[in-house]
Amino acid sequence: MKRNLFIIVGIFFIILAVLFYTFYSYQKIQLMANQKNRKYESYTESEISGSSLMSLIHKAIDDNEKNGISKDEKNKYVENQENSIRIEIKFLESDVTFPMETIYALGAEQFIQNYSRMSFICTKKEYHDNTNQIKYLLFEQI
Repeated sequence: MKRNLFIIVGIFFIILAVLFYTFYSYQKIQLMANQKNRKYESYTESEISGSSLMSLIHKAIDDNEKNGISKDEKNKYVENQENSIRIEIKFLESDVTFPMETIYALGAEQFIQNYSRMSFICTKKEYHDNTNQIKYLLFEQI
């Protein structure tokens, strides 16, 4: 009788430990997502200058490199389901949206020289389904 009671109590504690670990892991993932999102959402809440947009592009490229996001044959980052980020920019003089990799490849100094005083606004943002981290931002020149 005592042996059965110990087995039941042991199983109960194992289940309880698994539940607490799962909850802790979930909270940790949410905290990390919120920290990353705050870094990017501060740029999406109002108009930003071209130089601030270039700073954001640098952050996104740095985060993609740190997270080991692979590139395709066109040297663009390949979206994953967890922590990749893409930024695209639409200029007034063109209907085409330009990915951050193109802007970065053409040169940060050139972009800042031409667009540092121009204003941009975020018109679209998307989140990863699995982690709730920002995965896509679209900025349009205004």
